[in-house]
Amino acid sequence: MKITLKLLRVDEIASVDGIKLDERNEELADGSITTIFERLGGRLEISSCHPFLVTVELAPVGFLMLREGQALPSWAKPGEMSLHNFRISRQIQGRGIGTAALALAAVWIAVHRPGSSSLNLSVNEENSSALRFYRRCGFETSGHFVGRLGMELVLSCDVSQLLKKYLADSG
Repeated sequence: MKITLKLLRVDEIASVDGIKLDERNEELADGSITTIFERLGGRLEISSCHPFLVTVELAPVGFLMLREGQALPSWAKPGEMSLHNFRISRQIQGRGIGTAALALAAVWIAVHRPGSSSLNLSVNEENSSALRFYRRCGFETSGHFVGRLGMELVLSCDVSQLLKKYLADSG
């Protein structure tokens, strides 16, 4: 199974189709792809946002956004990268695609932003499946804050640890 990340232009996000989540998980992932596109269109720091399509055998199955610099949220470590809007279609979850997508994101960071040593994200504390997933990938709690849907945990992982996972899985 060939899993890839395709860097999208911002104007391509609205055309992403085929990524299906249940309503609650879509809300936890910060809304629909259309909503994400509309919100991103109004950002001044758009060049610091990097949207990626996750594909399996070239079919779209997921989405994630990396942010840096001025686009970092207040909870992220300055000089590092943050992960947003991560989603894998519900019908193919549990097959290692999310883990591979995170590892590929780490490869992109290592190649394109070698000065960024960690990846940060926030997750709602009630999203137990996402928390289990991120912990399995090596993320650890580094803070918390009250978000739009309740308490959010800030999680961080060294890019080098995610790269080791990529090398182990691809070797």
